[in-house]
Amino acid sequence: MVQDGRHVIATADHLIVFAFAVLLPAYARYNYPRFKRALETGEPGIRSRQYRRTILRQWSLTILAMTIWFRSGRSLDQLGLGVPAGAAFFIALVLAAGLAQFWRTQIRAALEHDKARARLIEQLRAIAPILPTSPTELRFFTALSLTAGTCEEILFRGYLIWYLEIHVGIAAAVTLSSIMFGMGHIYQGQKQAFKIVFLGLLLALFYVGSGSLWIPIALHAALDAAQGRLAHRLRDEYL
Repeated sequence: MVQDGRHVIATADHLIVFAFAVLLPAYARYNYPRFKRALETGEPGIRSRQYRRTILRQWSLTILAMTIWFRSGRSLDQLGLGVPAGAAFFIALVLAAGLAQFWRTQIRAALEHDKARARLIEQLRAIAPILPTSPTELRFFTALSLTAGTCEEILFRGYLIWYLEIHVGIAAAVTLSSIMFGMGHIYQGQKQAFKIVFLGLLLALFYVGSGSLWIPIALHAALDAAQGRLAHRLRDEYL
């Protein structure tokens, strides 16, 4: 065990971090080409099954991580899941609401201008295999968005920042966790992974600034779900 005042890292912590930060991304990169080949063959229901399996994996790892967390005597507050309080949280909440509205306005503006719409279509085309194309797929994708928003924030922001901070301090922990979060999406391509590093950094700053995971969870889930709805709306243009 490594002890650092209020922190105690056990072998189980090393194992769960290795599982969600290393093994899960490695599996995603291995599985993605197989998934794309199945799509190309026209295998029915492949996207919905992929969404369901991803939901199961993420929740399984999150439940295991939280079991380890609570069995180690840690609290919800330490994980960022306590009852929100304090001026910092409400300031962050206002900023997050403003950011969400800004994103919404930008997307609406892009849809109304040919060049911006073309860029948006190109961005969707780059990740087309993982985007929903039917009402059924959209329902599963929305469930996946809620799962990713909850599970990935608990794992990569709550658990991983706590784990890394003990070793390297908070600034480096925020940076490293964001890089690892982006690398977890490297199967989508380097350009997309690079964007996700910066998204991870933004979410981490909201977490550290507010002291709560609830804002990053809501932003992450809403952003993913909005992307799914947009992709479904524009599917005839990017497919």
